[in-house]
Amino acid sequence: MRSILFIIAFIIVLVVLRLTLFSENTPATPGKPQGGAPMPVSAVVTSRVDFNPSMKAAGSILAWEEVQLMPEIAGKVVFLNINEGGKVNKGDLLLRLNSAEWQAQLHKAEASVKLFRSNLNRQDELLKVQGISQQQRDETEQQLSMAEADAEYYQAMLSKCELRAPFSGVLGLRMISEGAIVSPSTLIASLFKTDKLRLDFSVPERYASSLSAPLEVSFQIQGDQGAYKARVFAIEPSASSENRSIRLRAEVDNSAGHLLPGRFADVNIPLTRDSSVILLPTQCIVPILKGKQVWVSKMGKAEAVKVETGYRTDELVEIRSGLQMGDTVLTSGIMSVRPGAALKIKVEKFNSNQAAL
Repeated sequence: MRSILFIIAFIIVLVVLRLTLFSENTPATPGKPQGGAPMPVSAVVTSRVDFNPSMKAAGSILAWEEVQLMPEIAGKVVFLNINEGGKVNKGDLLLRLNSAEWQAQLHKAEASVKLFRSNLNRQDELLKVQGISQQQRDETEQQLSMAEADAEYYQAMLSKCELRAPFSGVLGLRMISEGAIVSPSTLIASLFKTDKLRLDFSVPERYASSLSAPLEVSFQIQGDQGAYKARVFAIEPSASSENRSIRLRAEVDNSAGHLLPGRFADVNIPLTRDSSVILLPTQCIVPILKGKQVWVSKMGKAEAVKVETGYRTDELVEIRSGLQMGDTVLTSGIMSVRPGAALKIKVEKFNSNQAAL
């Protein structure tokens, strides 16, 4: 019996010692330094600064005009004037098909037109003296109209035997040789208008209110250190249902010929916004259940303030409501501070130079 009591007493002593050691090693509660000392934090003082927000987007450079040259009808190529990479003017003859059959049909139709017109002239004279009936004269006039229609048809077919440049530009690679038998689906070559180019890119729909044409943007090409400019002249009036973005199109002057269609571009787009705004370092913002908040110092005590944010860069965020100029906003210790905690503040300066969104 004494042995059992001794063991129980020994266990009680061990438990008491364990609890004592645990309480001595337990750290102080965050936000409440031991001894009531103020919590050391860093902070910035809000002020209005010039803010010119911009955003990055991926774009594609396209020819101002581009067309795949194909014949309108089938036939044998008897003339080919495709100088690969060469410039052509609008209306230049690029290809001619064998047109002997259509030429013969046209001559036949023209002969019929001449005959029926001559007959109609004679019948008009005879009709005046009642040498023929009105019906005979009308039948001849109908035959003349049909012959003229045949002539127009064969003339149109003859024009389809020729392929001419629809606009001035630069020819691509030739896909056939002279003597080839081609059809309306045969690609002869491609023609590009490159003295000016199109730059197509998309931006998220939430920036729609900040965009309006005309708008000047800048862009860079991979492997090219130069900076180029473009002027937005058209904005898609509806957002894409797939990725909720809005497509824009800009005009690029390429008279120097430095840019090629089909290349990828990094586009920098300026966004319309008030020039004077309140900016904070991004680490000041604390997400909460229904929005965002920051911690401010009021009379040396911590206080949480709900804010509405706007544009955001990698380092800075725009504050649209919730703060006033001169507020002291915490930049460190924001995950440990508690409402009403005493603060020891070290005011810092931050760089307000803006990066792209």
